Amino acid sequence: MESMEKQDAYARFDASGEERDETAIATDAAQWSQEDLIAEIRESFALIEPYGAEAAAWFYEHFFAANPRYRKYFSSEAAAQHRRLFQAVQRIVGDLDRLDEFLPYLRRLAVRHRRFGLRTAHYQAFGVSLLAAVARYCGPQWTERTRAAWEAGYGLVATVMLEAAAEADASGPAYWEAEVTAHEKLVDGVVRVVVKPVADSRFSGQEHNGEYRYAAGQYASVETAALPRVWRDFSFATRPCGGEVEFHVQLTGTGGVSEVLVNQTAVGDRLRLAAAEGELAFPGPQHDCQLLAVAHGTGAAPVHALIQQAIAEGDRRPLTVVLASDDGPHYLAGALRELAAQHGQLTVEEVVGDPLAAVRAHGAATEAAGACGAVIVGPGALVDQCRGALLAAGVDPQAISSDLFD
Repeated sequence: MESMEKQDAYARFDASGEERDETAIATDAAQWSQEDLIAEIRESFALIEPYGAEAAAWFYEHFFAANPRYRKYFSSEAAAQHRRLFQAVQRIVGDLDRLDEFLPYLRRLAVRHRRFGLRTAHYQAFGVSLLAAVARYCGPQWTERTRAAWEAGYGLVATVMLEAAAEADASGPAYWEAEVTAHEKLVDGVVRVVVKPVADSRFSGQEHNGEYRYAAGQYASVETAALPRVWRDFSFATRPCGGEVEFHVQLTGTGGVSEVLVNQTAVGDRLRLAAAEGELAFPGPQHDCQLLAVAHGTGAAPVHALIQQAIAEGDRRPLTVVLASDDGPHYLAGALRELAAQHGQLTVEEVVGDPLAAVRAHGAATEAAGACGAVIVGPGALVDQCRGALLAAGVDPQAISSDLFD
C-alpha cells in the first residue's frame, strides 16, 4: 500500500478545522512503515468501538453544526444512518492491509454516493468531523502521531473515492429519470412497479450510450418526488429485457420510500433511478453443481430475475428455491413454479417462518452428492444462519452469494 504514505489535501485539517503544516504531516507519515500506520489507526479505533453508536451520533452533530447546508443529503432515519457510518468505518479500518477488499469496497461506496453530487469540499468537511470524533473518543490517547496516522488513512480513502467517482462520471450518469409504466398490487402490502428509464443524451455516442444497464441479481436505489434526496434500494425482479425495469416493493412502514411507492404512486409518475449495484449471482455455468436459492419476502425478486436469466442462457443445472414468508403462501410462489415448468430441473419449496431447517436438509443432501452453489437474500440474521448451515455442510464460501436487507 505505497499510497498510504501519500498525504492528500482533502484531509490536511485538524479537528478544529484549522489547516496544518503539510510538510510536517508528510514528514511524520514518511517516517513510518505501512504496518506502523495501520497499527496506530487500529489501536485508536479500538478505543472508539465500544461507543460506536454514540460516536457516530456525535460525529453527525459536529458535521451538521459545521456544515448545515449538507444536512439535505441525509435522510431522517438517524439510527440507520449512524449504524451505516460506523459499519463503513469499521470495515475500512479492518481492511486497510487487504487491498483486494479495501479498494473495491471504497470504489463501490464512491459510485453509490455519486447520486448526491459529492465533491472534494464534501470529503474535506467529512474528514474534519471524522478526526474530531476520533479525537474526542480517544481522549488523552489522541496524540500527534495518532492524528497524522488518521490524516494519512483518510487521505487515501478520499483519494480512492474521488478518483472512482470521477471515472464513473465519465462513463455514465449517477442516476436516470424514469417514468412509471405499470403499478399493480400483487398481494396485500406488495406492489409491482415497472419504470422506463430515459436515456441520458449526454452520453449518446459513447460506449455507454446513455441507456440504463443492469444485470439479473442486481439492485438500484430509487428516489421519489415526494421524498427528495431520500433513496431506498430495491432489487430488479426480472432480467434485462425491453428497456424497462421491474421492482417488487413491500410496505415496510409509514413515511418512507416504500410507502410512497406502494400507496402514492401511479402510472405516469416520475422517479429517479440510480446506477445498478450488486453482485448477487450463482456460480458460473462452468461449475457443474447443484444450486440453492433462499429468499425471504421480496428477496425472491432477484432470485426470479436470476432464474429467468438462467433459462434464457440455457443453464439447466438442478436448482432448489426455498421461499420463506412470515405468514401464508409466498407472493411469488406461482410465478416461480411457472418458471420451473420452463426450466425442467427447478424445485420450489415454501416455508412459513424460519427456513433454516430446509437449508440444513439441502446442505446435508448436497454434502453427500457433491458441490453446491447458493444465493441467499433476506434479513441479516437469516442470511448469516443459512450461510453458516451451508458452510457447515462443506459448501465453498466462494460459491455462496448473498444480499442483506433490513
